[in-house]
Amino acid sequence: MSRTNIFVILLVAILMASLFSVFTQNSESVVFARAFAEPGVEFKISGTLDTDHPVVYEPEENVSLTRFHMKDKNGEVQEVWLNKAKPTGLEQSESIDLYGQVVNGEFVAGDMLMKCPSKYNEQSHSLAEVVEETEQIEP
Repeated sequence: MSRTNIFVILLVAILMASLFSVFTQNSESVVFARAFAEPGVEFKISGTLDTDHPVVYEPEENVSLTRFHMKDKNGEVQEVWLNKAKPTGLEQSESIDLYGQVVNGEFVAGDMLMKCPSKYNEQSHSLAEVVEETEQIEP
């Protein structure tokens, strides 16, 4: 077998392994109860910021730690330790997806996605109003 054939076989094997990895990742969103029942296992939890509790970010102590409370789909509220600096717009977010695991009785997230409110929703602006404003500006 030539070097080229071996290289092609290895490349195909790596591509197949990466595709398998992508399609078998846990993209199902669970609730806190399930995550706390299986500590050490990575989960995605969807919910909203609980504004009854403050967002704690103290860069003097730890630049890459933000603590806040989140309410999951079942309404359970838990404190979350996010291993990142406080994201801009966290307090205005409509929903949050956390990727993390339970460690020592705390939910520790390594990554987070936020859905922020649209400035073009029906309550603030509609697309028709924006078009009308644009038409008035143009000569």
